[in-house]
Amino acid sequence: MSRIIFSIFIDIPKEDLDNPGWYNAEGKMQDTDKSKQTKDYFAKYSNKLKARQVKYARIIGVDYVLHEYDNDYKQYVNYFKNNYPQISIYDIINFYKHELMKRYAHKYDEVCYLDFDVIPNTAKSIFDIVKHNEFGCADSNREAEWGKKVEVKYYNTCIRNPSSKYWNCHAMLNDIGLEPDTDVFNTGIMVASSKMIKRLDYFGNFEQVLELMTRIKHDEVSMYPHNIQRSFNYDNETVFAYKRIVNDIKINYLDDDWHHKVQDEKWYVFNENAKMYHVINKRFGKFLK
Repeated sequence: MSRIIFSIFIDIPKEDLDNPGWYNAEGKMQDTDKSKQTKDYFAKYSNKLKARQVKYARIIGVDYVLHEYDNDYKQYVNYFKNNYPQISIYDIINFYKHELMKRYAHKYDEVCYLDFDVIPNTAKSIFDIVKHNEFGCADSNREAEWGKKVEVKYYNTCIRNPSSKYWNCHAMLNDIGLEPDTDVFNTGIMVASSKMIKRLDYFGNFEQVLELMTRIKHDEVSMYPHNIQRSFNYDNETVFAYKRIVNDIKINYLDDDWHHKVQDEKWYVFNENAKMYHVINKRFGKFLK
């Protein structure tokens, strides 16, 4: 049984950093330095982050590869810039991880992707908890609840908020006549057999999927309120949620033990015994002393 864990660390040049933003009461997007802060945290802790992931792969006896700013990545970015210039570098990188999942599915029996801000905290193998007919991934349903209930006039969140991804996928599924109420996912940790990765067929009809995303984003007679529609984006997790429904993928919902999201939300409770920390707030010092 051949297995691999891989991650991606792209030190995005300053000129390519995006502004995920948020909207004020007047509907104007506000600048944020979130991307710059993320870049700085990764630069400070990159060696230790890689060391923890490498150590985990060695403990459970699988291969490990870290993909960085190399020629393969540059070619992938150029392809998007030439064909889909509306998509940000941030989103291209997140599509890249699915591209690499697809490639590894032709070389390995089982594949695990970890965001570079995921810190393993266990000697148990994540491969052993996901069956061959399942795709392992955590949901972000709790994080999306706010956006389902809030009055539209107060919906002022950014394009990366799980609520925005929920409504984006909702609109995509609704457009093609499928039940639109679906789960939201966090693809910071993914694990699946080669068979399930191929069945997901993430890039199948990809051009048509992006055309659908563009159409619902700019539909002038959309049933979705402007405050929601303006947050639609070309997001990898929206596509994942869409493909999961279209291709009937059985999900193994990674629980808080295997995908513990370290955040700053007021309802967040730290799980000190988690097996995988996904340090979304990038405060790596707590875990990499």
